[in-house]
Amino acid sequence: MSLKIEIIDDFLSIEDLKKLQSLDLGKTPDKQMNVYVKKIDEKNNISGTGMEDDTALKLQQNYHLKAFQLLKQLNPEKAELYEYSEFGITDTGTNYNFPIHNDTPNKLLSGVIFLSPDKSEGTKFYKNKKGEGENSIEWKVNRGVFFSRMENLSWHSFNNGDNGTRRVLIYNLMTYDVKKVCEIENVNHHIVKFKHLVNPYLYRFFKFVI
Repeated sequence: MSLKIEIIDDFLSIEDLKKLQSLDLGKTPDKQMNVYVKKIDEKNNISGTGMEDDTALKLQQNYHLKAFQLLKQLNPEKAELYEYSEFGITDTGTNYNFPIHNDTPNKLLSGVIFLSPDKSEGTKFYKNKKGEGENSIEWKVNRGVFFSRMENLSWHSFNNGDNGTRRVLIYNLMTYDVKKVCEIENVNHHIVKFKHLVNPYLYRFFKFVI
């Protein structure tokens, strides 16, 4: 079984692309990463940091149908669990490497849209956590890369070289019902919950995840 990945070029309108590229979120130092996330639910309640609320609402209005169709295509069972969206700006400083990892189970659809600069590093997918069978998605401005995570299947990583700050839009369709996700994936809910509970701390202090 292999992970299904959807690649969509020119995902954002030119207006939305330029808006996100021009956001002034401060400088990201070498070997560091800054993450700003806006959360918006089905009633358009908004919380979080980074972009303005109006920008997040516009993104939700412009792209939710497209993203939801992708989720139904990649994993129709999970589409029924959708409860809210996340729009995150991730600025990665030069010479930064994020380890091979699997997304948290509350992410029904994981998406990344490459924003700037013109040349950078894309997203790398692997057959396993050891990094075997690398499939590198080439960086291209306004390219969207989407998948629906599966435990022990959707291993991926990213890094940034020396071409300046790497900025991406993270676009996720989310749920609170992690137990149901685990049932769909046929994995142990308690083990999955534990792994993704401790991983942020493992990465923060030891720079690895399980």
